[in-house]
Amino acid sequence: MRRLGIGLVALLTAAAATWAAETQAGPGLSTVLRTNYYSSSKSLDDASDFAGATFQLTALPKFTSTLDGKLFARATQPAIGKGGRARGRLVEGYLTLHLDHADLSVGKQIVAWGRADGINPTDNLTPRDYTVMLPFEDDQRLGTASAKLDVALSQEHTLTLFVAPRLEPSTVPLPREAYPVVRQRPSGSASNAQVGLRLNKVGEGADWSLSYFHGHSLLPSFGVPRADAATALHYDRISVLGADFAKNFGRFGVRGEASYTRTRDTSGTDPLVRNPQLFWVLGVDRTFFENLNLNVQVFQRRVIHFHRPDAAALPPQELRLALQNALLAGQQDRSNHGITFRVGNKWLHDTLEAELFAVVNAQRRNSLIRPLVTYTFSDHVKGTVGAEYFRGAPGTQYGSLRKNSGVFAELRLAF
Repeated sequence: MRRLGIGLVALLTAAAATWAAETQAGPGLSTVLRTNYYSSSKSLDDASDFAGATFQLTALPKFTSTLDGKLFARATQPAIGKGGRARGRLVEGYLTLHLDHADLSVGKQIVAWGRADGINPTDNLTPRDYTVMLPFEDDQRLGTASAKLDVALSQEHTLTLFVAPRLEPSTVPLPREAYPVVRQRPSGSASNAQVGLRLNKVGEGADWSLSYFHGHSLLPSFGVPRADAATALHYDRISVLGADFAKNFGRFGVRGEASYTRTRDTSGTDPLVRNPQLFWVLGVDRTFFENLNLNVQVFQRRVIHFHRPDAAALPPQELRLALQNALLAGQQDRSNHGITFRVGNKWLHDTLEAELFAVVNAQRRNSLIRPLVTYTFSDHVKGTVGAEYFRGAPGTQYGSLRKNSGVFAELRLAF
């Protein structure tokens, strides 16, 4: 079965290469075929050896001098020959109206906030799919149906208003013992709307922003099982005050990001609701020689009104859910600190790129290590190989994901 899957991937690759050689995409239109191999799934199971294919279509239509848009769609079959179903997904699809001093975008769109590298305390608006079997961090990002108004207050200052009528939550791998689950997303009423406001400055000196978000957490929390024994997943109401900055000093760059998150459990006494927290990241990067870049960051999450789940006071099932919630929210301790590390370089006229990214949680000694190498064969063909290694005890943030450790490869054809 594994050989059949790999054979089908090779056949698709050859067919796409032939088609690409005989056709040309129109203006504002691009298509990509990506064939992938993963040694492990990303769903906390024991499944292995996946050969898959993904077709992407991106269109940037321009209707008038003031109206344009974006369409980004993806069709994926992650497990050829294993009985898995192909899935189509509209990642982004929106229109943008350009006015004299403002831009209004309406539709399904990705809105990413924050200037830190890889860990962004203020990035609370649009979801990610942490189970997607594609190699790059941006592949996890998904759009949400929303309206975004960017008003230019000056050449350097922009005020952004973001409104989404309902929550589109992130997809996270869940432990098998947590199933079955029922996701209880908030209704699409006006009182449950997601609202964000950001003042952003880009120009001379330091870049910075101040932001506010009022909505729901993108990550789920486990609730008390229902009468049918299914575990309820709910999404906590949150309010987030955020700030970030970035400034260059020659070949050095300094950046930071921080947020204060308020939840409905202001006393910290509800074991099934995440607590308020302060979360900050501070880092420096430096370019050496021509292309060697090094980025190091320290981070800390400090839980306000921290209470460790009481094994003596809680029923066993509720205790298990409370511990799982603390794990998902990164709130297992009153204070958790750590470090991120990214080093990357380019060679052979920028055709060969390599990077190593790592995150280490010092409090409970768990980590993620992610090497990645990409080679550009031509303007249309690119290959990537990499791996993800999760380390730590089973009850830690990255240690709980050890089943998802593995290697992966991708051949990407753009036409």
